Amino acid sequence: MGTFLSARATELVSGGLMVLILPGLPNRIPHSESTAGMLFDLLGSCLMDMAKIGLTDEAKVDSFNFPFYMASPQELEDLVERNGLFSIERLEQVINVTRNTGALTEQSCSMHLRAALQGIIKEHFGSENIDELFDRFSEKLGRSSYLLNADYTKGTQLFIVLKRKMTD
Repeated sequence: MGTFLSARATELVSGGLMVLILPGLPNRIPHSESTAGMLFDLLGSCLMDMAKIGLTDEAKVDSFNFPFYMASPQELEDLVERNGLFSIERLEQVINVTRNTGALTEQSCSMHLRAALQGIIKEHFGSENIDELFDRFSEKLGRSSYLLNADYTKGTQLFIVLKRKMTD
């Protein structure tokens, strides 16, 4: 994030504003307890299951890295302060910003995750077992139905307005 902020600082004039809307977590909630974190853990367990039965290589599973992180408001404040190129004009945590108009199903959740991750998974593991992976994911997700419960899966987004500090 520091690199991102530094790059944006070169694009903005002194006093210029930048608005960011980022997925986030409430302060003091570990990523592993977020819905996204649990979904990624579930996908990882499917990959491990496939390695145990020889459908993929366990070393490839161990070396797979999906660089996804959701910051808390405090972490975001600290990042901006450490970067030193912006001041925070406004920072808000927005909870449950979208309404799910239909029931979230195992299949639709699996399709969304597949759309987002298929490229990086194909690049690392090859394309042979993509269908198998997401079929297993849908099945496991069905057994973990609390992850699809609308009351449980409230999303959090961070809305932040940054102002480029004056340069010398």
